[in-house]
Amino acid sequence: MSCPFLNGACRRGTMRITTTPPVGAVQTSQPVAKTDGSRQAFQLPGRPAEEPRKADGARPMVAPAGLETLLAVQGMVPEDRRERRRRALKRGTDSLDMLEDLKVALLSGEPVPAVLLKLRGLTAMKPEASGDDGLDGVLAEIDLRAQVEIAKREAREAARLAT
Repeated sequence: MSCPFLNGACRRGTMRITTTPPVGAVQTSQPVAKTDGSRQAFQLPGRPAEEPRKADGARPMVAPAGLETLLAVQGMVPEDRRERRRRALKRGTDSLDMLEDLKVALLSGEPVPAVLLKLRGLTAMKPEASGDDGLDGVLAEIDLRAQVEIAKREAREAARLAT
């Protein structure tokens, strides 16, 4: 068994714990002036002691910053549902545009490898859930259609090269 500690504190499966000596009391060179029998006053050398201020009543607690605020400061903000939906819509629009480009290229007799390459790259990325089941379903159908078109074109290209 290897020791997980950098300083080698493990010995035969046990861990040696060392402590530091306790800190002694702080010694002052001047006695502390007291304003009354129970309170201590703060006094700078060469100045008269100031009367300690009375404590105000209890102040209401201020809630600490929310988790989202702390994560935002760290750059780890949970994604907003609208932002996920916007990205999903953009992906769907891009896929439909690529399928349209493929259709135009096929109808005009242009070569389609560049369009297929773009479409293949788009379908290779795993789509993220948008949080909207209906939208996710439509995007899955668009993605499936794109994959079918890619497979058909690749099969035709393979058959053409085989002959």
